[in-house]
Amino acid sequence: MDIRSTKTESLPNQRLKVVQLKRWRYLVLLLAVSSGAAGWMFSRHLTQEISTVATITPVAVKTAIATQKPITLDRTLTGTVESSETVTLTSRVMGQIRQLTVREGDRVQAGQQIAEIDVRDIQAQQQQATAAIPQAQSAVSIAQSAKLTAQAQKSQAQARVQEAQAQLTEAQAELADAKLYQKRMAMLRREGAVSQSRLDEANTRLSVIQARISQAQAGLTQSRTTVKQAQAAVGQAQAQIRQAQAQVNQAQAEVQQTQANLDYGTVIAPFAGVITHKYTEVGAMAGPGQPIVKLERSGRLRLSVDVPESLIGQIQKGQSVSVLIDALNRQINGRISQIVPSADPRSRNFTVKVALKTTQDLLSGMFGRLQLRSIASQDTALRQGLVIPEDALVNQFGVTGVFKVVDQQAQFQPITTGQIQGKTVEVYSGLEREDRVIINPSPSLQNGTALQVS
Repeated sequence: MDIRSTKTESLPNQRLKVVQLKRWRYLVLLLAVSSGAAGWMFSRHLTQEISTVATITPVAVKTAIATQKPITLDRTLTGTVESSETVTLTSRVMGQIRQLTVREGDRVQAGQQIAEIDVRDIQAQQQQATAAIPQAQSAVSIAQSAKLTAQAQKSQAQARVQEAQAQLTEAQAELADAKLYQKRMAMLRREGAVSQSRLDEANTRLSVIQARISQAQAGLTQSRTTVKQAQAAVGQAQAQIRQAQAQVNQAQAEVQQTQANLDYGTVIAPFAGVITHKYTEVGAMAGPGQPIVKLERSGRLRLSVDVPESLIGQIQKGQSVSVLIDALNRQINGRISQIVPSADPRSRNFTVKVALKTTQDLLSGMFGRLQLRSIASQDTALRQGLVIPEDALVNQFGVTGVFKVVDQQAQFQPITTGQIQGKTVEVYSGLEREDRVIINPSPSLQNGTALQVS
């Protein structure tokens, strides 16, 4: 039985061993009487061990008292650092990816080539559309010639109409004179003043003029019909011209479209930034709208955080705030740049964007905490809370607690903590006011260790 190492034992265990050693001492005295010098030496050694155990050395510690102090109504909201401008570069044409010159993490400049797509099919379409332009232009020329021919025929028909109209007018004037003359000859013949031949001559003249009128009317009708036909031919020629010109425009548009598609075969960076994701590889097929890479603008980062409805009134656009970045273990100044004016119907949270000050080691995707300070009046912004120094906190087997001083001995006490303000932490449960706790406790400190409190 080893009883030599007693300094680090707890006080109850040390007292138990003292009692046990006293019992051993009585036994040794009996042996010493019977065994002489050897028993006397063993008894002397055991007495020294008992004296060592009986002398318990307290551990010197620094302590602090749990006190009630005003607690500001600050809130910490968690969010994620993201780029203020993110774009997913896609292909606008179908084709195989021939080159993809970037990798994830690469920095690119505005206008830099990202990917090149095989556009030989589009080039063939462009050549076909280019060849269709002269054919369509030739059809326009043919339609224009047909229109000129129809217009000439129309002009000739209109001239014949005018000629037939003049002949009809002249014949109608002669008819009136011939009727008057025939009427006079008929009256004189009844009186016997003229011969029958003179009356026959008047009748013949009247018949000839009437025939001329009928012929002129027929010619006028035919000429008018010819004018209508020529007008229809002109309209048809104009329609053919419009159709042929439309074919020319369509062919030219196809050439322009294929040229634009050829330009879309080269994917370029719209701004300087960092490639954060790569969706495909060389040799894969790209299609309209299919993502190729994700690009984030470098140097412009912000924190996206969900703010409860009860706190949205404490936030204003342009307000200066402080953001704690856990990965960097430091505060970064920021400014409220955007408040989305629509809450999530389920969580009743509003999305708020915080523009962060440019920092070289700040990266997109980092975890951040928005330190939201209350803007209420001083009377309503404070409350009383139990606080202790943050240096008193220890963690044993995953449990947060402190070593409390009880009867000049250390006693581990689990506690529930709240927000940290400066170098103090609020305690929700586990301690009472005026409880004394150990500051910066030694890792070897255990329950029951005797203490020398300073």
